[in-house]
Order: sequence, then structure tokens, then C-alpha cells
Amino acid sequence: MSSNLFITGMAPIKISLSHHPDKFSQISKEFTLLKKVNFVFGRNGTGKTTISDELLSQLSTDYDVCVFKDFDGVVENDRLNAVALGTKNAKIQKDIDIVNGAIVEIREQIELPKEKNADNLFTKAAKSKEEYDKQEKKINAFFTDSARKIKNKSNPQISKTSYDKASFQDDITKANSLSEGSIAAHKNTIKADKKANVPDILFPAVGLSSYLESTNEILQSSVTQTQNIPELTGKTDKQNFARLGMSIHEHKAGELCAFCGNEISDERWQLLGEYFNNEVKTLVTCIDNEILKIDLELDSIKEIEGMKKEDFYAKFEQDIKNLNLQIIAKRNEYKEFLGSLQTALKEKKDSLFTKSPPLKITIPESFNDIENKYKALVKNHNELSLNLKMEQENAKDALRYHEIKKILDEFKYDDENINLATLKAASDQAEKALSNKKNELQEKQEVRKALILKTKDEEKIAEKINKSLSSMGVVSFSLKLVEDNDESQKGQYQIKRHDGDIRQITKLSKGEKNIIAFLYFIFSLESVNSKSKPKIIVLDDPMTSNDDTMQYLMIGEIQKLYRGLKDGNYFILLTHNCHFYLNVRPNIGITYKENGKDISFYDKYGVYHLFSDGKRTTIKSINTGKQDFKTSYETLWKELVFLYDAEDAAPDLMLSPCRKICETYMDFTKKGIEAFYGDNINAKKLFDVNQHSIDDFEAEANGRTKDEIKNILYNLFKDNGAEDHMNSYWRGGKS
Repeated sequence: MSSNLFITGMAPIKISLSHHPDKFSQISKEFTLLKKVNFVFGRNGTGKTTISDELLSQLSTDYDVCVFKDFDGVVENDRLNAVALGTKNAKIQKDIDIVNGAIVEIREQIELPKEKNADNLFTKAAKSKEEYDKQEKKINAFFTDSARKIKNKSNPQISKTSYDKASFQDDITKANSLSEGSIAAHKNTIKADKKANVPDILFPAVGLSSYLESTNEILQSSVTQTQNIPELTGKTDKQNFARLGMSIHEHKAGELCAFCGNEISDERWQLLGEYFNNEVKTLVTCIDNEILKIDLELDSIKEIEGMKKEDFYAKFEQDIKNLNLQIIAKRNEYKEFLGSLQTALKEKKDSLFTKSPPLKITIPESFNDIENKYKALVKNHNELSLNLKMEQENAKDALRYHEIKKILDEFKYDDENINLATLKAASDQAEKALSNKKNELQEKQEVRKALILKTKDEEKIAEKINKSLSSMGVVSFSLKLVEDNDESQKGQYQIKRHDGDIRQITKLSKGEKNIIAFLYFIFSLESVNSKSKPKIIVLDDPMTSNDDTMQYLMIGEIQKLYRGLKDGNYFILLTHNCHFYLNVRPNIGITYKENGKDISFYDKYGVYHLFSDGKRTTIKSINTGKQDFKTSYETLWKELVFLYDAEDAAPDLMLSPCRKICETYMDFTKKGIEAFYGDNINAKKLFDVNQHSIDDFEAEANGRTKDEIKNILYNLFKDNGAEDHMNSYWRGGKS
């Protein structure tokens, strides 16, 4: 044996378990390892993995903690039908598998589904694109058909011969409805021949207010009567008749009256002359002059003619009609106003000697507004005449926009266009989702490529694994390096059978995976490590389902490992396998020499047992062979005694080890159930409590105390003549 297995004064390592109060008892809230090499036995569920995790978590700062936990270091690579060898490669392969899974999921979304009615991002994008294309095709067909209709429109022609789909699309924003009148006007403009310019009309500038003022002035005038002729006084008709007679007679000697035939005497003529004096003549003359002036104005007003529509373009026909009506109305207003003045003046002749009341009538508005409208109309006409070609083109445009508006409304273009925009947005969104997923695929492929580049070539360790397997007579399989020409992934090994054929990786057993992973772990510890920290090597239940050959191969490698452990390094083995626990250790009866002193196995090695009371685990340090066990049968007795001694352990927990002890003893002694239990068959039923299925109604709930259960077991062994057997395993016999 190497003398470096135990070094006096070596610093112990310690971990805290206080933050696991639900798993470890109060007295085991701390685990201290005093020896360089340590063996820990504990049934499943007693906290071995928790201890290994805490060793890694709490001591990694000061130590290189290397933990083996079954075949985590071997992962299947379906692509190469191989295993990824090595902890690093295995971890990378797990990451690759995760990425591969993500890639598969992404491809399921971005590629045409295998199932006919399946739906994914690919089909959604294709469906959205198809719906959008269908609507776009419908609208484009509408554009083409509409452009053809506009182009073929005649009488009048409203578009150029080159009018096409693009032209129609450009005109959509200009579409506008026209009234029937506007349509007719535009058509007339298009058909019109060039006309001469229309001259301005001179409208009379009549001072109506001055005429009213003059008339009222006359009406309010009167003359003085110098001679009284009773038969004329107050008789207007007679006065007018007499005045008329004076105007038609010459006052000659012997002149006869044209009315009565009598001679007009000088006295009568003188009397009438005095009655109708010069003042009267002046007023009458004034009235006659005013009436004459009004007649002249009326004549000038009568001369105002309306506009002739044939002088203008048909476009202005309605404007002309409206303006002519205004002219007639205004002309009538003037005639009525001036006629009222004439009438008042004529009546004034009958009342020259009295004042007449003034006229209070509304003066009509002048012709100015009509004249301005006329001038504007003439200007528009003349400009149209000047720019007829351009106006005709504008008229064609207006008619075309009107027709386009009708076509758009009939097609319900706004609704169809909104639908197109909605489908475009949906298609863009679906395409974006597909594109994003494709980008995600590319990213995953880049991640996968980067992971593959990180893989490590483990050929030397693989050779050692094959050599180790061969040395133990394992010829059922060996490792063969895979040449990955496609992606250059390293550390990948196929499983070669003894006949040279390659096995399916899925046929590799757990035991085979475990031994490969274990051997890799062991040999990787020998590789050059740049870390300067001392190692803590932890084997957490390394023995799983291996056959005997694999067990002894593993035991041999573990023994070589801890025997060759360098100074400053630690070795910790945790296992639930009693056979493995007993055989992996050196002979416990050998005495060792350390520093000139004889020391026992328990002085040299750390030995610990983990016992659970059903709730929490207690860590017991084993310092003597009496505390330890040599067989799995002995472990049952150790467990039973622990449960008996544990204050918090329920009595029911003792039943399972009692049953197993009895079954093992019967196997050793070849006794049958009836021979062993005899009249104590109820003891069997008691030990079988909770060992049956839930529908076994013969199983009874236990109501015994710990001492009652112990005494039942004791009496069973006593009745079988094995009282000493029990006493040897139970500290001195019956208590």
C-alpha cells in the first residue's frame, strides 16, 4: 500500500447542511470529512446526491471538485448514431440536442407540413399571400377593364388613345360627380366651334333720384290766380279746356270759338289772358319739358336688349338666360318708376294753382350689378374663345372624372381597396412571422455550429477505455471514433460489436453507458489540468445496473484511483449498493503503518453511514468494525437498530427491515414460511403492513410500539432456536 493514503495533519473539509432542515437531522446539519479517502453508505433517499451537490457548491472556490453521477458524461447523438464522449462533449451534445429540437420545431413551422390539413407559419403565410394576390388580381382586372371602358367612351371622346390601366389609376383621386347641367355644358364646350368676341353692352346711367327730386319740386309748385272767372274756379277740366282754347285760337277780329261757334270778344280774351298769365305758362312749360325728358329716358331703356345666346358658347346658355331675365326685370322697374313720375306730372297740369303732395316711391337699383355680371360673362366667353382648345380638354377631363366616379361607385372601390389593405397587412404580418422564424432557424444553426466547434477530441481517453474493457474480458463492445465529415463534430464514438458491426446507439444499455461514462471520468482525471487547485473527487452512486464484470472493472479502477491519490486531494465515494460498498474498500482487517505507528482501517479511512428515520437523515461516523457491517444482511440489522433508537422514527418504519431480515434468514436456513413463523403467522401479517397493494384488504394498519415489534421479532428467532443469532446482531440480546 502507498504510504500517501493518509497524511497526519491534513486539513479536514467541511460542508454545511443546515439549509436542508427538511432532509437532515439537527445533529447532522454539518458534515466534516477528516480523512483523505472516504466511503459513505446510504440507502436511496438518504441525501447522498444532496451531499455531493453541496460539496460542489461550497468547496469549488478552493478545490477542483470533480463529481461523477452515473452516465451524464455519455449522451446519444442520433445524427451520427454515436455517443458524445466526455463530460464536456456530453454537455455540448445535450445543448446540441436542445438546439436540434428547436431546429426541428422551427422547421415544422417554416416548411410545408407533411400532414395535408396541418397549419403552421408556412401555410398561414401562403394562405394570406394567396388571399392578398387574389384580391390584388381582382382590383388589377378592374383597373384594366375600367381603363378600356373609358378609352372606348365616345360622343364625345373623353380620353387619349393611349389611355391605359396606369392612367386610370392616376385619375382615381380626381374622380368627381357632375350635375346633369354640368355634363351638358361640358359636352357643348367639347362640340363648340370657335366664336367671335362679344362686345360690351352700354347700360344707361339714369339719375333716377334727380328725376324724382325734379318731379317733386314741380309737384310742390303753384301759380297765383290774378283774375277770377267763377265758371272756371275749382273746375280743372274747364280750366284745361279754356287753356287749350287759348292755345289754338289766334285772337283775330271776328274769330269764332271752335267749340261753341260764337265770336270771341276782346273782353273775354283779355279776361282769359289775365286768368292764364305768364307764370302759368312757365309752370306748364316746365312740366312738359320734364315729361319730355322722361320720355327720352324711357326710349333709351326700351333700347336695352337682352343677350343673344347664339353669340355665346353653349356653356353659358343658362347664365345668359338668367341675366336676360334680370335685364327685363330691371327695365320694367325703370319703366314703372319713370311712368309714375310722368303720371304725377301730367296730373299736376290740372292743379297749377295748388301744391301737389310729393311722390314717396322707392328708387330702383341701378344697372351696375347687371352690367358687372354681363362684363364678367363676356370676359369668360372671350377667354374661352381665346383658350377653346384648353377648355375643351378640361371639359373632357371633367367628363372622364365623372365617368370614373360612376365606375368606382359601381365596383365599391373604397370597400375593395380597404379589403386589399387589410389582406396586405395580414400577409405582411404572416410573412414577417415566417421571416422571423427563418431568422431564428439561422441563429439556431449558427449556435449549433458554434457548439460543434467547441467539442473536444477524446481519442486518447477512448483508447484507454477500450483497453480497460479488453483487460477485463469485455469484448461485447468497444468505441470507434466517428469521422464527421459534414460538420466536423469531435468526441463522437460509435459502438462496435465484437464482430465489427456498428450497434444502434439506442440499443446501448444503461449499464454500458454508465461504465463508459465512469471510465471516461476516471481517465479524464489523469489528463493535464491547468488548474492549480487540489481535487475533491466525488463518486455519487457510480454503481447502477452493471453486471458482475462491469462491477469488478469499476471496483478495480476506483481502487487504483484512491490508492494513487496525490497529496492534498480528497476522494469521496457515496453508494447505496452494499455489495459494492463492502468490496470497493481495502481489507478492513489489515493494520497500516503511518509515521511509525500501527493504525487500523478506520483510522486510515473515513467511513460514514446515512440513516433515515423516515423524515430526516442522520450521518453516523463509523470508527470500528463493530459499528460497520460486512454483509447486506448486516445492514438490515443496523438499519433496524437505528430506527429502534431514533426518537422521531415511527414504529411502522421497523416493519420493512424486519420482513427483509426474516426473508433473508429463511433463505439462509432453507426454512419455509410456515416452519419459520409457526404459530406466529400474525407476525408475518404485521411485517407485511404497507408492503401490499392498496386494494389488499387483509393488510392491517400497525398499532404496535417499537418495543412490541422488537419483542415479536425476538420471539420469532427464539422459537426458531436462533436467540443467539438475534443477540449477536442486536447489541447484547433482549432489552
